[in-house]
Amino acid sequence: MAVRELDSRPEAYAHFPDNGVYRWLELHGDTVYGHAAFAERGDVLELHLSLHRWGAGVRRGLAGDLAWLKQEAGRLGKTRIMGIRANDEGEFDGRLFRFARLFGFTEMHVFQTASLDV
Repeated sequence: MAVRELDSRPEAYAHFPDNGVYRWLELHGDTVYGHAAFAERGDVLELHLSLHRWGAGVRRGLAGDLAWLKQEAGRLGKTRIMGIRANDEGEFDGRLFRFARLFGFTEMHVFQTASLDV
């Protein structure tokens, strides 16, 4: 398990604003297995997670990464971490809830958004 904070936005989050609101992380064990973006939102830490591969080693590493993130949230005075998943194909993925429960997330919610260009 290793979390490395990045100075610049990773490609996985090219669609996120790069305006100083988000902090970017690289997640790796022997190799990079994912990236994360997080931002402070009131008393909540907003978390976006993008995994490039999966397996038992990644699951163990991710548990350690989340322990680091919980410490960081506490240091920042946050009371919760809210994991958010966006699917631009408009599909519901029930696997998110099972995945989130593996790491102790509770109070699952579903919300949808739509955009209108002006």
